[in-house]
Amino acid sequence: MPAPMPAAGLLLRSGFSFRDKDTAPDASDRKAPPHALRPPATRLITSRGGSLRFALIVFALVQTKRKPGEKARLHEFDIPIAGDSKHLGWADLLVADATDSHSNGVYLTARDKRARSVRSALRRLAKAGLVSIPGEPRARNRFDDFALLNERGVESVGEAEEYRVPVPGESIFAVPNGFIANGWLHVLEDSEIALLLMVACQEGGWPEGGLVVIPPEIRLKNYGIHRDAYSSARKTLEWFGLLEVQEVGRHKDGRAENLELRTHRLGLSTAGFGEHAPSKVIHELRTQLARS
Repeated sequence: MPAPMPAAGLLLRSGFSFRDKDTAPDASDRKAPPHALRPPATRLITSRGGSLRFALIVFALVQTKRKPGEKARLHEFDIPIAGDSKHLGWADLLVADATDSHSNGVYLTARDKRARSVRSALRRLAKAGLVSIPGEPRARNRFDDFALLNERGVESVGEAEEYRVPVPGESIFAVPNGFIANGWLHVLEDSEIALLLMVACQEGGWPEGGLVVIPPEIRLKNYGIHRDAYSSARKTLEWFGLLEVQEVGRHKDGRAENLELRTHRLGLSTAGFGEHAPSKVIHELRTQLARS
């Protein structure tokens, strides 16, 4: 069995969330840079999620079983994609709303559907340079032997490099332990996860009053998060108690002063991550419904 998550939380190399080269000079604040010019974290964003979440799950699992500096060596875990009633598979680590179905003589279990989601996620991860999948595209069971690569991506590293657990001295950042242990990873949208990673990473920003300032142009060009996604994710994360937000450039009546409001002071709330995610979300939703 894997050990608990390290007390410091999930450790990630900065390059997973922050791209420090070849940024898009003509990107607008309503449109993120092309996928090829985004960091891996935002390249993996999809409408239904899965790829970004699965990548973080695999990084977290490796960190519970390997020491700093050790390679992932996933083949030694002997985890199949689907698994079965007696053996866990990668599909059991991905939370999804899949249910058994029987239509036109075809019966699919929820496990089959989750396994299909895992394979789809692995294809996206391979495209982003985060995993290596052996064999020909249609080869049987080829996904079972996927190798985890450096989370900065092949393009940034310069070559395919097997993932190693980060060590002190590298450019890394930590996501609070409760992000994984208390299930927040499974209840948040991809854009919300990407924003949390940005605030934890802090590259391109500066500290102020115990929080961090990330200029809009850095948030857009280096993190790949455009204004609409940022605005929506920020409000939700603040609502759930995961993000501390200090707004600037507002009059006493709440009206904004020029464009200063665009640069909020942000910080992660350790206490918020300490709560059980499903229970907290259900409570907040019921509270909002009661007010409507």
